[in-house]
Amino acid sequence: MSRWMIHCREATRLVLLAEDRPLRWTDRLRLRAHLAVCAACPRFVRQVALMRSAMGNWRAYRDGDDGER
Repeated sequence: MSRWMIHCREATRLVLLAEDRPLRWTDRLRLRAHLAVCAACPRFVRQVALMRSAMGNWRAYRDGDDGER
C-alpha cells in the first residue's frame, strides 16, 4: 500500500480528529482519497455528522430550558 492510501482505521481516526481541530492538508488529501474508494467510511462520516447535529440540538434544548417542568 502506498503511503498516500490509508486503511479504514486511519480514516476513522482522522474523521474523529477533524472534530477537534483542522487536519493538515496531507491528512485531508489522504482522507478524501480513502473516502472516494471506500463504501463504509462515508457512512461513518455521515453518522458522525448526525451525532454532532443531535448533540447541538440537545445542547440548544438544554440551554434554552428555564428549569420549568
